[in-house]
Amino acid sequence: MIYHHVLAAYDGSLVSEKALQEAIKLVEKTPGSRLSVIHVISRPILSFEGFGYVAPESYQEKMQEYENALLAQAKTLINSLPYSNVVVLHGDTATTILKYAHENKCSIIVMGSRGLGAIKEWVLGSVSHQVVQKAQIPVLIIK
Repeated sequence: MIYHHVLAAYDGSLVSEKALQEAIKLVEKTPGSRLSVIHVISRPILSFEGFGYVAPESYQEKMQEYENALLAQAKTLINSLPYSNVVVLHGDTATTILKYAHENKCSIIVMGSRGLGAIKEWVLGSVSHQVVQKAQIPVLIIK
């Protein structure tokens, strides 16, 4: 199948790197196709009614360093592809991936499966499961 715009979700994990490698292969098979690598920053809620937590300044700095390293790694992996880009967005991960795919007319989403286990996935849900359930385009899940 020909995919003109491949979207790869990337969070720096081993399984997301495997997914990115598969996305690169899909793009290489179709000259002129695009690859967008998306990294979604989703900060946990740190306050509740009657309770709050302020993260230390060093936390934000460390997170920024980590994300910069992640993006550099992703850019290195795709630097040989002529029509590729790395995008960083903020929000709920699954919703943001789906919104980006729709707005940018992506033809497939490639992402890793985190493998939370049956109980954790049932309680928390998984990003890949949410994307598969709501996507209007094909989704390739890599284990």
